[in-house]
Amino acid sequence: MTQQLIAVDANALASLQDELTEIKRLLMSSKISPPAKWITVAEYAQKVGKSEATVRRWIRDGQLERKQKLVKNPDA
Repeated sequence: MTQQLIAVDANALASLQDELTEIKRLLMSSKISPPAKWITVAEYAQKVGKSEATVRRWIRDGQLERKQKLVKNPDA
């Protein structure tokens, strides 16, 4: 197999290497775990893009499963 050389902008290559280094750092420092089964009303509202009042109304109307002051996480 013959090697083929290509011209690459040194600054663009350095920028790409920096991005890859940052991605590697983030991956190495992260912990993968399943999402929580139950979350607060505020967290749920933020996830679905609705107000807390709307989420509370859904709870009252029986549209959302509730456990103590938590609601079921839509991502779980």
